[in-house]
Order: sequence, then structure tokens, then C-alpha cells
Amino acid sequence: MPPLHNPPLAGPPTRRPSVQDRLVELIMALDLDAGDALPAEQELMRSLGVSRNSVREALKSLQALGIVDIRHGYGTYVGAPGLRSLAPGLLFHTRLAVKREDHRALRDIVEVRALLEGGLIRRAAVQLTDDHLDRLDRELDALAADGAEGRAGHDRRFHELLYEPLENAVVLQLIALFWDVYRQLEHEIGKPETDHEQVVRLHRRVVEALRDRDPGRAAEAIESHFADILARIDRLGGGGRERDAD
Repeated sequence: MPPLHNPPLAGPPTRRPSVQDRLVELIMALDLDAGDALPAEQELMRSLGVSRNSVREALKSLQALGIVDIRHGYGTYVGAPGLRSLAPGLLFHTRLAVKREDHRALRDIVEVRALLEGGLIRRAAVQLTDDHLDRLDRELDALAADGAEGRAGHDRRFHELLYEPLENAVVLQLIALFWDVYRQLEHEIGKPETDHEQVVRLHRRVVEALRDRDPGRAAEAIESHFADILARIDRLGGGGRERDAD
């Protein structure tokens, strides 16, 4: 590990960097990667010229952001890439909106996900292998066989399989983030009451377009899928109890 030093700080010169900012810059200067151990607490105190409490508070703040991982009894490590730290805030504000019977927040999340997948599916149409398409078919067969009760797991896995070959970790994390928020909201607004056969049929249209290597038709199929979800949210906002986040 290179010797510790107090690295130059990015950002406007008028802003006084916090200990948290300086710790981030130190991690960058030391060229640490996810999973690498940070220097010991005493070394951090000497390098930054701050107290033990200041270092500990800064590390706790960075842990909440997913930047570091504090393992009690072992040390502190650079955190693994992830967006899960965004979930509590997104869930909280969406729950507040739902409590006010304002379902726009739910609609906003679905619209963002629809835009995201609408662009990605065009790439998937030319990059998915026959093996991946076969796996998608098997997931849909399981979705159809297990019925509405088993839908969540198969549906989630289906969307993961769509984009795994693109090798974009941020995409998969974003989809998982939106999915987790929706599923937790089921406790607030009730279980979905949807036509299971319609759900399966919309997903099969996506796979059919992918097998034909037709990016435009694949995008249309994904758009129809999310239009169906948005329609359920609109009915929910009108006083119904129906919703889904397939």
C-alpha cells in the first residue's frame, strides 16, 4: 500500500471539504478497489489530522451511502458497487405519496423503468444468444405453470435474464431497486388482482420479437407490457385496489 498522504481535493475552492469528503479522496488517492481494506483508524487520524470520533462519524456516513463496509472485528473495506442505499429514501417518499392516495409516485417509477427497458431491449434483440432465449422461455413456462402466486420470482428473473448479456451492472441494479420498492409497497396498497394469462402473454410477445431479432417489435412489446402496468396504477388511483409491477 502506498504511503498515506493528505490528497488534493476536488471541488470548488470556496467549499471547505468535510472529513467525509477527504476520506473519499484518500480512497481514490490510494487506488483502492471494492473489497480492499482501508488503512487502520489510527493511520486515518494521522493522515487527515482529525480526531477518532471525526473519523468514525465520517465512516458511518460513508457506510450509509454504500461507499465503505464496516466489518466489526475485522476492519473497514471499500464497499461493493450498488444502488441499494437509494432504496430507503425512494420507498419512504413513495409510501408518503401513497398514504395521501397520490399514486403519481408509483407511476413515475414505472415510467422511468419503461424508458430504461425500452432502450435496452433494442440492444438485447441483437445480443441475446439462443441459449438465453431458451432460458427466457423456460422462465415463462414456469411463470405460466406456477400461476399468480409464483409470479413475482419468475417475473423478476425474466427481466434480469433479458439484460444480463448486456453486462451493465448499473442497469441490473436499477431494475432491482425499482422492483424492491414496488414489492415492499404491496403491504401498503394490497396484492395485485390481475389477469395472469395476460401477464404471461405480454411477456411471450417480448420473447417472440427477440427470437425474430426485431428490435423495433421488441421495443413495442415492452412498451405494451408497461402500458398494461400503468393502466393498473391509473385504476388504482381511481379508487381500485389493483396494481402490479411485473
